[in-house]
Amino acid sequence: MHALIPLLFILQVQEPEPRKPAPDQTVVITASPLKPDDPWVAPYSIDLLEEEKLLERQGRSLPDALKEIPGVTVQKTAAGHGSPFIRGFTGFRNVLLIDGIRLNHAAFRDGPNQYWNTIDSFTVRSLEVLRGPASSLYGSDAIGGTVYVHTRTIDTFPDAWNLEARALGRYSSAEQSFVERLDFSAAGPSSGVMAGVTVRDMNDVIGGRHTGEQPNTGYDEYDLDSKFVLNLGTKQTLTFAVQSVRQDDVPRTHRTIYAKEWHGTVAGTDLRHDFDQERDLAYVQYRADELGGVVDSVHASLSLHRHYEDLNRITSAGAKEYREFEITAPGTFLHAGKRTGFGFITGGFDFTSDRVESSGFNRSAAGVRTDFERGEIAGDAQVDLAGVFLQDEVTVGAVDFTLGARWTWEKIDAKDVDPSGLGGPNLEDFEETYSALAGTARFLWHASEDFKLFGGVSQGFRAPNLDDTTAVRLVLSGQTDFPNPDLDPETSVNYELGARARVAGFQGQLVGFYTDLDDFIARLPAPSISPTAFTKENFSDGWVKGVEASATYEFSEAWSARVDATWSIGNLDALVGTEIKERPISKMNPTTSHLAVRWQDVPRRVWVEGLVTGVRHQERLSPTDETDTQRIPPGGTPGYMVLTLRGAVTLCEQATVTVAVENLADRDYRYHGSGTNEPGTNFIATLDVKF
Repeated sequence: MHALIPLLFILQVQEPEPRKPAPDQTVVITASPLKPDDPWVAPYSIDLLEEEKLLERQGRSLPDALKEIPGVTVQKTAAGHGSPFIRGFTGFRNVLLIDGIRLNHAAFRDGPNQYWNTIDSFTVRSLEVLRGPASSLYGSDAIGGTVYVHTRTIDTFPDAWNLEARALGRYSSAEQSFVERLDFSAAGPSSGVMAGVTVRDMNDVIGGRHTGEQPNTGYDEYDLDSKFVLNLGTKQTLTFAVQSVRQDDVPRTHRTIYAKEWHGTVAGTDLRHDFDQERDLAYVQYRADELGGVVDSVHASLSLHRHYEDLNRITSAGAKEYREFEITAPGTFLHAGKRTGFGFITGGFDFTSDRVESSGFNRSAAGVRTDFERGEIAGDAQVDLAGVFLQDEVTVGAVDFTLGARWTWEKIDAKDVDPSGLGGPNLEDFEETYSALAGTARFLWHASEDFKLFGGVSQGFRAPNLDDTTAVRLVLSGQTDFPNPDLDPETSVNYELGARARVAGFQGQLVGFYTDLDDFIARLPAPSISPTAFTKENFSDGWVKGVEASATYEFSEAWSARVDATWSIGNLDALVGTEIKERPISKMNPTTSHLAVRWQDVPRRVWVEGLVTGVRHQERLSPTDETDTQRIPPGGTPGYMVLTLRGAVTLCEQATVTVAVENLADRDYRYHGSGTNEPGTNFIATLDVKF
């Protein structure tokens, strides 16, 4: 990175011209927090989904909305849980931001988790997916990818007050579900307000022709959101927002006796294994653009995030296990940007402090209760995470360079690490600090107006969290995690090269990448604790490589097509017997492709689309995948091809009906690593009425 600095003085450095996308173009901010730009000229692999596309795809949840993006697959441990895999990584190795505020918290688990499901998809105006490491901007956890959610807001202020209301209803036959959404907004010259409520009644999912109804897969969800925006003039706003999500009794079906056998999987033994989720977010944010003073743009935030989770488990013998945690996380960030003769410079800092409490108890089949000082993670802990970053975007001739670096610091202060009466090593209270410097050097060459070459090198970084250092948890049948505070951060380096081209109605992108992985944390047997005990160590090095291709073609004003295909493969060191050997990464994305053909009549506001999704058999299994017989069949997850037909018609200015028939052939299939099968033939209808 430092070698590029003299080059900027030798060559003619040009101030990058502000790009003003056409009205029909979309912009992203993930790669440049204060300089939104057209994805066509982004030096990263980025996809953007706007609200209209989210409604068209009619996903059950936010993770469902990502499943048609190249390089992304979605694992569902349960029907109410969804976790995207981005370039081979999931859970705490991807970052999700809500209006710039981290969803990731100190209790995020290794592997797939349920927290992405706590975002109400009807509050989303757009979401951006940046594939590959982005720790130079977003700090710890940004290894596989970063997803930035922009919630619906008020950004126009009419001369006279304007009131709008909306009612939306969604019915799904195979999911046996009903979703209702009501919201309103009002805006005037100086301010605006909006609020909404969503109710989800999700019943048991009906699988394909041989699976039938999958009992114990339904759940309920209730969501509230509100926002008040002050117009301070000259492109300045002050926003106050509140979000609340409640999920009741979301079952982890594969661990229960209700799970259905599929291609050799086995059912669990629990009579009940349910999760409740609560998430509350309140924030105030100031935004300003085109200030023209010391800085041009500012985005500042004060927030309070609360996460609550409880586990209610009834074993086959009738004993009860109850665990809960609550995290209260105040946070702040300040980003400022300035256009200079040396490029557009963005800098800032952020800080969050997760205050964690956890508890639990066991009740025997005979009714004897045993209380614990802690739950699955340390009972009393504080995890502080801070970072400072600087990024410069500069143009030299026909090449845009992006150079950035970030210093990240984390401190864990964990108390009540030892569950009452357990004893054993590594159970003392402890304090640990971690820090890392992560950088990026990217380029985008404007070979012509219609051909761009981009790529670069980016570093990823993940500091250990409470799940790594303090977890006591049943992870697989008969295996239990135990704490280990003596861990180091994980690091990665990603090398990427891509090209974009467009000509005569065609637009496409081809990207190749290679990610080098160091000091990854993985489970190792701990026989000194017990024969079934595991603990975590920094013993895994490895790599991931892949190719992502996507293209769209407009045959005419009415007809268009899109196609994409993703291939990726990766290995990590794993313990095989008594030796460390290179083995496949757990639940790695299988080769996936999509082909969609669309017809639309713009004047009549009607469209119809046929979609084919093809997924290859995933037979490359890690050692833990091979033992995960409740979710992954022996020999791997079978491939599948699924056909979907969907479309919409605008009945009038106020009403639109969107319908879809998914899985037309009524196939039995599941996403790799999931605990239940996806719906069989599924009729979905959504009525969206605006007043």
